[in-house]
Amino acid sequence: MSTGLNRVCAPAIRRLNDPQQENAMLTQRDEYIAKMKAQLDEWNASISALEEKGQEIKEEARVKYEEHLSALHVKRAEGEKKLAEMQAASENTWEQVKLETDNVWEAFKDSYQAFLAHFK
Repeated sequence: MSTGLNRVCAPAIRRLNDPQQENAMLTQRDEYIAKMKAQLDEWNASISALEEKGQEIKEEARVKYEEHLSALHVKRAEGEKKLAEMQAASENTWEQVKLETDNVWEAFKDSYQAFLAHFK
């Protein structure tokens, strides 16, 4: 009975222990994390520029501007949290965390675009 099990499981075990496959996954993961970190850095710079621009807005519009800016800060913090989760994700949880992170990035991007459209 163990001979049949070995014949079925051995290829799967070899794939799991395949250094090339593992290196490819780690490279893909590292590239994705680097891309997300660069995007987060870009958003940080954009938010800083928006904060500076906010200083020029008239008082009545400033309250609304600051509310929207605060919402962007919350979304950015969610992105930072997801980046940390991605960096700590195991091989088993990587795909799920990547999917969740993509959703957070899209939500931030949508909020950012709406902010820019509203305060042009």
